[in-house]
Amino acid sequence: MCRFIAYSGESIFMNTLIFNASNSLVQQSKKAKMRVNPLNGDGFGIGWYPQHDDPIPGTFVSVEPAWSNRNLGQIASKIPTHHFFAHVRDASVGMPVSQSNCHPFQYGRYLWMHNGRLDQFDLFRRLILNDLSNKAFDFIKGNTDSECAFAIFLDEINFDEEASLEKLKQAMKTTISKINDYRKQVNAETNAFINFALTNRKHSLFTRYSSNADIRPASLFYSQSENSVIVSSEPLSDIKAHWIKVERSTLISIENNKVTTDLLTN
Repeated sequence: MCRFIAYSGESIFMNTLIFNASNSLVQQSKKAKMRVNPLNGDGFGIGWYPQHDDPIPGTFVSVEPAWSNRNLGQIASKIPTHHFFAHVRDASVGMPVSQSNCHPFQYGRYLWMHNGRLDQFDLFRRLILNDLSNKAFDFIKGNTDSECAFAIFLDEINFDEEASLEKLKQAMKTTISKINDYRKQVNAETNAFINFALTNRKHSLFTRYSSNADIRPASLFYSQSENSVIVSSEPLSDIKAHWIKVERSTLISIENNKVTTDLLTN
């Protein structure tokens, strides 16, 4: 599984969280604290929204480890933004290491990330692809379960870049429900770890979910101040009071730096 961070609030340079925090994303790429395998070196990606009126995010991805890519440090220290996603990857077994498989994935105004895995994806991948619209099928450029999940979500909102927060939340719930249904059709016996992240700059959604109620989902936390919200796979500092653990089977949504929660059912 992977690690990610998301930021929304007053303008900052991305390196503030990607490099400079005590438990920065680059530190998590080398030695994550809250997973069995601490290394996340199978590529990285960032997606940010310009500070001018362009609603389409920029992205930069690479198959290099985040800690060794000089361009990441240059870009992150020079681009100020009010809103960004960043992700470091630990490729699932059988998933190629390629730029097309690096997060965040982008469509129009949307960015999407995933920390987790849909176990036995090879058994139900064809079911997903068969159900997708032609537009969603053609959107997929890589091999990952994460990108297929994003395609399901885009179909659920009919690729609507102006979708309301309620429509986005319902689409996220339906996407997870469909994944569970596909897994049942092939009698998948293992677990699906589903920490999805979505944003269109105005609205952001995050899930902490495990398809098996007896298995703990991947970690997820957020930190909220008057002017910003940070969501992260792990706390970025050792000050426990600054970080709130997202409970299992929870969907959190962020709008205007306000956080709300919804229950996800198994």
